[in-house]
Amino acid sequence: MISSQALIWLSEQQQKLDAYILKNLDVQTDQLYINKKIIAFFVELGEYANEERSFKFWSKKKASDLTIQLDEYIDGLHFLISLGNDLNFNFKDFKFKQFDVKTNLESYFVILDKLNAFSQIQDANNYQKLLNAFLTIAQINDYSETAVIDAYKIKNKVNFERQDSNY
Repeated sequence: MISSQALIWLSEQQQKLDAYILKNLDVQTDQLYINKKIIAFFVELGEYANEERSFKFWSKKKASDLTIQLDEYIDGLHFLISLGNDLNFNFKDFKFKQFDVKTNLESYFVILDKLNAFSQIQDANNYQKLLNAFLTIAQINDYSETAVIDAYKIKNKVNFERQDSNY
């Protein structure tokens, strides 16, 4: 599972990326900005689900390679950690509590429920529940902390490069 130390590191890295993005763009960090991040997280969750494919009962195609799945998972984690930073969430005190789900499919409904609650009341309590719900995917799929951190490093580098190339 992902430790609070890893979450602190992710938070610090995400702060650097967000500061770099804001430095290069004329963006107001208001409620609209937060709402856009919430929608971005929602979209990235869908992109992850699309690669993981557990809902595609009509298709015989296998799930994408682990590298692709982790890449999409990390995209969601980028936005989720960024939202936590916006709240000044204390990642040091975070305690993972897996939801009582056994599959990605089940976890999506929990995540959507917690995302809806967070979108209505953007506080630390609702954020922690949303983060727990999203991290449950890593737990279900046995994504190690090392795998998540390594995938984050790769994608974070890509995100900085995208900013430099007017993505």
